[in-house]
Amino acid sequence: MKKVPLIRILTMLTALSLSSCAVNVSSSSTSSFIETSSDVSSEFESSSNPSSVVDSSSEETTTSLNSSSLNSSSSETSSSSSITSSSSETSSSVISSSSSEASSSSQMSSSSVSSSSEASSSAASSSSQSSSTSSSMASSSSSSSSSTASSSSVASSSSSSSSSSQSSSSASSSSPQSSSIIFDYLDNYSPIATFSKRMPGEFEPSQMIKMCYPFNMPTAAYAKISEHNKILLLVNPGSTGTSRINAAKSSLTSAGANMDNITFIDMPIDDDYTYWVRDFSPFYVFNNKDLSIVDFTYNRPRYEQNAVPSKLATYFNMSYSKMNITHTGGNLMQDGRGTAFSDDLVVSENNNNKTNVLNQMKQYTGTDNYVITIDPQGDYIAHIDCWGKIVAPDKIIVAKLPESNPRYQYYEQVANELANTKCAYGYNYRVYRIEEPGGSTVAPYTNSLIANGHVYMPLGSSSTYNNKALEVYREALPGYDVVGIKGFRASDSYGRQFLNTDALHCRTHEVPDQNMVFIDSREVYHGEVAYQDNYVIKTNVVSYAKEDIKDVSIHYSINDSSYVTSPMYQYLETSNYTFAFQGLKKGDEVKYYIEAKDKKDNYNIDPTCGNLDPHQFKVM
Repeated sequence: MKKVPLIRILTMLTALSLSSCAVNVSSSSTSSFIETSSDVSSEFESSSNPSSVVDSSSEETTTSLNSSSLNSSSSETSSSSSITSSSSETSSSVISSSSSEASSSSQMSSSSVSSSSEASSSAASSSSQSSSTSSSMASSSSSSSSSTASSSSVASSSSSSSSSSQSSSSASSSSPQSSSIIFDYLDNYSPIATFSKRMPGEFEPSQMIKMCYPFNMPTAAYAKISEHNKILLLVNPGSTGTSRINAAKSSLTSAGANMDNITFIDMPIDDDYTYWVRDFSPFYVFNNKDLSIVDFTYNRPRYEQNAVPSKLATYFNMSYSKMNITHTGGNLMQDGRGTAFSDDLVVSENNNNKTNVLNQMKQYTGTDNYVITIDPQGDYIAHIDCWGKIVAPDKIIVAKLPESNPRYQYYEQVANELANTKCAYGYNYRVYRIEEPGGSTVAPYTNSLIANGHVYMPLGSSSTYNNKALEVYREALPGYDVVGIKGFRASDSYGRQFLNTDALHCRTHEVPDQNMVFIDSREVYHGEVAYQDNYVIKTNVVSYAKEDIKDVSIHYSINDSSYVTSPMYQYLETSNYTFAFQGLKKGDEVKYYIEAKDKKDNYNIDPTCGNLDPHQFKVM
């Protein structure tokens, strides 16, 4: 067994003498991950693997699922198989990134540090800036193995401060350290700038999911989503103008939906076009710390749908603005960190004026890096959610067709392009592939919904391909509850069965949690890195709830030792927090993730799956 190296946090005090943080080695425990319960109705499919059964009574877990966007205490836990490293990095379904991922550079290039000229002006935000979090997945600092101090704790300090042992759990519950501390490893520190405009990713916490009535999926699908998410149901009054809310309530009650989680509002939408709430819904953008609505001209000549965004702005009491471009929600996915993706439909529908599209998206949504690809499907709909899905800041799922399919080369072209594109962390995207048979077989797997630690994947017509697709999501998002959702049968009313160009994602739309905490770790050590004296970990923490920060902690493991917890320190009067690994030796392997919490106990973690798929690097 490798010896755990000495880790030191060097501090220099400007006013007060303060003991350095103790590094504690926690008692040995296993990591567990959460899988979907086998107790599902006939409308859903889960893995046939017996280990996927959830023991809801279990309290032993290193990650807790925040199943409510409003910080509900209800979470799903499992004491199933241990995961000590990211399975996705060795899986054959992942496209290996280019050699630059394994380079010896210790941090991403300086060109990736600043998000935009708009954001740079916020780099020196006040220390009163808070950091709340309500992520889809979070590790509880008080109950996880990472916060259990053992008798073999190791404490080290700089020559200017006394050594004092401190338990990990107490560290994680303490307030962020005073900005009067200056760290000698930060002489050339460049703060991570706060985004002035930011369009959250779908995988970030949401406060509710928009859906429609008349129903465009079986009521069991609505019921399943309502178990762990609030739903805003847009009810079309119909041609008579009479509210049909009571009829909707009756049907959902009969389906066993959690009625406490469903809000009903009248919203005039033509019955024939209530399917596609994804497409006619607005974009949600944080303008500084306020969630706002950004509209566009819907790419269909449907007046009632085009009017929905302004009505939602009134309903949510959000500011409203409108871009001068034609767009659609199904042709956009974003990482929440200034990068967005669409296929070239967005250019052709705007008179091929790509410059205007780029400028409008940057001005209104803060998108600095707008990646526009070809449409590999070659279908009239040309929506990116029909073949691709960004599921985390560094992970994208892309469909894969058989080599015999005439569209095979185009899917490979896009997948390779994305696998050679740098993510916000500074290394190349990890691209996962979901097999689809092509032809008339229905397999709309990328047209899924991610909401608060749950993945709702539309099922196709082949159980074999369905099960493979479910496993890819579980591989990419360890710890998430991944559930298959059935659509209407072709013989059912309206004929609204799932299609390869129209499924669950098209018929739902998340509303981001306007009180979320955002942890922005844009400079990350990854893969093989060159030896150096200090490995400075830094992150920017923003509270959209406008609460003060209670705690920012780093949970780390060295050479597969048990996770331990240490506080991160605020850098001067900014919203940046830092930590440094020192004393690492060549060959040492480090895994870590960051947790932040505000004074109302909203919390978040980075990366998305916490200790089940942490940031990791190896010293060379």
